[in-house]
Amino acid sequence: MLDINLITLSFQEPRLERSFRASYGRRFHSQTLLAMALALLLFCLFGLLDWLLYPDLVQQLWTIRYIFTCLPLLGILLLLSGRYYWRYGEPLMALALLIGNLAVVAMTVVIPAEMNDVYVAGLMLIALFGYTVARMRFIWATLSTWAGLLAYNVANILWGDASNWDLIAGNFFCVTTNIMGMVASYSMEYDSRRGFILQQQLRRERQRLGLLNRELQEVNRQLEKQALTDELTGLANRRSFFERLQEEWRRAQRKQEALAVIMIDVDHFKAVNDRFGHQAGDLCLQQLAQVMREHGRRAGETVARLGGEEFAMLLPATDVNRACEIAEDLRRDIAGLDVSLPHSPGKLAVHPTVSCGVASLVPDEYLAPEYLLFLADQALYEAKDAGRNRVGCSRPPPLEKGQLA
Repeated sequence: MLDINLITLSFQEPRLERSFRASYGRRFHSQTLLAMALALLLFCLFGLLDWLLYPDLVQQLWTIRYIFTCLPLLGILLLLSGRYYWRYGEPLMALALLIGNLAVVAMTVVIPAEMNDVYVAGLMLIALFGYTVARMRFIWATLSTWAGLLAYNVANILWGDASNWDLIAGNFFCVTTNIMGMVASYSMEYDSRRGFILQQQLRRERQRLGLLNRELQEVNRQLEKQALTDELTGLANRRSFFERLQEEWRRAQRKQEALAVIMIDVDHFKAVNDRFGHQAGDLCLQQLAQVMREHGRRAGETVARLGGEEFAMLLPATDVNRACEIAEDLRRDIAGLDVSLPHSPGKLAVHPTVSCGVASLVPDEYLAPEYLLFLADQALYEAKDAGRNRVGCSRPPPLEKGQLA
């Protein structure tokens, strides 16, 4: 059930009513103008009927038809075709309908009573035009057509010579036409208003679904990011690292460029956890990750936490010499880092160090990415065996075809 005034069909909420009228006007603007132009043309052509039926009264009839009716209607049509339609469209259409009705009423007074029924039919045509063809709102069409019928009765009682039976017959057909027109107009406008409400609800539902979809996409992005990000350090996680390794391996193979990996292990990290607790260890890893991130900012470079205190850096288009320089810079910066532990007794500080293993090669069809990691791991173990807090660089010998592929 629509929240409307059942007589005027207006929505109870003013804002909704204004929105409906604007929508209704846009929807039927062209139809209203075309209907009125056609009605004006037909009204002018019916002047031939005046000439055929009443040649002696044609001057009076044509004065009513063309001077007092067609000219004002033409002016209203011009106003409706411009900007006045959007502010005064409904009152102007109702005025046009009333002018048409009054013109026919005046003609029924002028002509002999025995021919009144011919022109009374004009009142019925104007009523049907207002209720249906012109797409006027119910309240305006009803007021203007019933005002015309009232004028018909007053004019013929005061100035016409029609008999009571002629008036009764004319009123019967006019009232019947008006009632049928009111039913049609009421139904059309009610359906238009219901359709408008459904469109509003559909638009709101689409907006809500659009918002939900954007929220869902954002949640999916966050979940995807979480799935590829280490929660503690914010670096790429193991899964993300191996995905990027596959991508960069194929790219380097395609371009025949060197691809480097730095494997990084925090020295004696278990001792930090045992002495200060895991919270201190986590704080230490977070600060180390920040330093590593600063050394892997180039496009395509990836810094990842593989697990525990193990990290890795993936460096596209980087030969072994440049990769070893980067690893040495990283080792030196971390060695100079003091990680303060605010919750420890006496606010102690940790001075972490890392060991790095570096490998770089140009991929070909006989190698797999795991070979590059194998070389970097070997270099890392060499750095640890040499005393830790140092960089090991691997320079592999040429391979036979199919070896380690």
